[in-house]
Amino acid sequence: MGIREGSNGPFVIETQDVTVDVASVVAVTALDTAVLVPKALVGDGILVTPQGVWPAGLTAPQGRCLVAGTVQVRVANVTAGAIDPVSQTMRFTLIHDAP
Repeated sequence: MGIREGSNGPFVIETQDVTVDVASVVAVTALDTAVLVPKALVGDGILVTPQGVWPAGLTAPQGRCLVAGTVQVRVANVTAGAIDPVSQTMRFTLIHDAP
């Protein structure tokens, strides 16, 4: 962690690794999973990176913080069959305005 200077002012980048178990995703649908990420704040820029093998046919996870401390992770299944990804560690990269 450290304060960095951007074109819109100072910001902080932090990472947290959290185990996430995304439920089975039905064919051609998207699924949201609530994940506790204690340092997440509403308005953060959030990158979600699986640390293990991510199944073909699922979109890369997207994250947004609707309530402080909880990130909504969305994945979509673009195939004709259900996909149930294994529980795994995901890295949450949080970009906030500097205090």
